[in-house]
Amino acid sequence: MTDFIQEVDEGLRRDQYKRLWDKYGKFAAAAMVILVLGVAGTVAYRDWAKSRRAEDTRKLVEAIELSATDPKLGPDALASLSKSAGAGVSTLARLHQAAALVRGGQSAQAIEVYDQVAGDGSVDPVFRDLSVLLAAQHRADGPEAAAAALKLAPLTQASNPWRHPALELTAVIALGQGDKTRARDIFRQLADDPTASPAIRGRAAEMVAALAD
Repeated sequence: MTDFIQEVDEGLRRDQYKRLWDKYGKFAAAAMVILVLGVAGTVAYRDWAKSRRAEDTRKLVEAIELSATDPKLGPDALASLSKSAGAGVSTLARLHQAAALVRGGQSAQAIEVYDQVAGDGSVDPVFRDLSVLLAAQHRADGPEAAAAALKLAPLTQASNPWRHPALELTAVIALGQGDKTRARDIFRQLADDPTASPAIRGRAAEMVAALAD
């Protein structure tokens, strides 16, 4: 922990903040994956309970399992299913397709899929916002980081269900860009927010301590 705190000392330059992003960003990425799996599991269960969607859900499960073992055929199967399945399963197939593309080292293609879902007016707003969040995650340490932060801004509103992870990712982006003050302020806000999950509050509290003057 001492070495970690030293890494964010006041005299750090941008490249050192980038190394901090490389470490902390993994926590944010893991949180995003958990969110996707949690939401997907809930929706898939509901779909399974409806007989008319049982076949689509079965195909979704098979395609997800295939994507875990075959980085090429898996995304293709999910993409195909997204075109033939009902609305709910189709959206989940697209999200899992993007996740499979990321695992296969095709982040640029994954971002395109996330952007498509985010811009699809027929998709539930919860999933559109989730796609914005996931796309921003993959843009967060690149040349589009600032634009990603702007797209996250609407998600940080109190009424948005993705508010806390969006704030956390916004803070991570700020830190990666060298804006220690803004990052610390957002992390402090999250650490003091009783409505945030214990995991996010814990990570935020650790970052507040690490970024202390």
